Amino acid sequence: MTEARAAGAPWTQRLAESPPWSPLRLSFAIAAVLGTIFLVLEAAYGRLPLVLTDDHVRGDFRMACVMILMTAYLPAAYALAVSGARRTLDELVPVLQGTPADLAALREGAGRFDPGELRRAGLIGVGLALLVPLATNLTPWTYAFWLLSPEANVHRLLLPALGWLGSRFGFAVVAESRWLSRIGRDHVWVDLLDLRPLAPLTRQGLRQALLSTGLLSILALTLIDVDLAPGLLAVMGSCLIASVLLSATALALPVRGVHDAIVAAKRSELNRCVTQIRALRDGQPGGGRSLADLLSWRAFVESVPEWPFDAPTLLRFSLYLAIPLGSWLGGALVEKLVDRLFG
Repeated sequence: MTEARAAGAPWTQRLAESPPWSPLRLSFAIAAVLGTIFLVLEAAYGRLPLVLTDDHVRGDFRMACVMILMTAYLPAAYALAVSGARRTLDELVPVLQGTPADLAALREGAGRFDPGELRRAGLIGVGLALLVPLATNLTPWTYAFWLLSPEANVHRLLLPALGWLGSRFGFAVVAESRWLSRIGRDHVWVDLLDLRPLAPLTRQGLRQALLSTGLLSILALTLIDVDLAPGLLAVMGSCLIASVLLSATALALPVRGVHDAIVAAKRSELNRCVTQIRALRDGQPGGGRSLADLLSWRAFVESVPEWPFDAPTLLRFSLYLAIPLGSWLGGALVEKLVDRLFG
């Protein structure tokens, strides 16, 4: 039953899971440190007054703040996704098949990824992030730091960190979801009379979708400043689409395996019902049940949903996806208020 997963965890995850730290405190600490450094740098270069008077500087300033928020958010989101997978496995114990040693080994594997795969995911993210300035404004001096404004230099310094953290977060969400999917397919006992014990998988899908939507909400703030560079809208649009796809994957993938298990259980039970109905039709014993009982049971089995989703789950996911819209509208409102006050 056990499945080999490489041990080891990123330092940010270990820190977030070590008291008195928590993912939320880690996120606030990173945001405070990076935000303070950025404000000190802006003050040293005398740029703070320009934030209120120059539209382009204000846009670059906002973009840097959004990137700092994402840099602070992603390590916490990674740690929360992993801890949620462990909690899900603990909640599934009543319907998991295996010895206590098998279950302990499974839990130990939560959040432990192959270091090489995790590193490759991070490097791919860094490579894509370094291409962003070229995609937004293809010029020979894109990385000529001495010619750029302090805000633009902050953008370029934060991009590799965002690529590294973002791609590793996406990798963790997909890998943990696939892992839970395999557990749901191969190790969970399905009782067609009561699918409620499978709800932890749905809750984990919603948690991961919310974490992905959180990233989407921060990204949506950048839509206010897409006119800062010619290709910025295409880059931000691609990132937003990727975040939406990650959110949908985070919701559906953890329950894909248990969906297969439910389908298999329904097929087996329906085949048994058909066999007993045929026996009754041919005048043979039907397992002690009448034809009416068998037909009623068959109808019930056919009505059992093959996905452990209900209307509230889908409604909640839809509301999660609406959060970025509110984020964008709120950012646009703040911009109009600032323009009215200082314009």
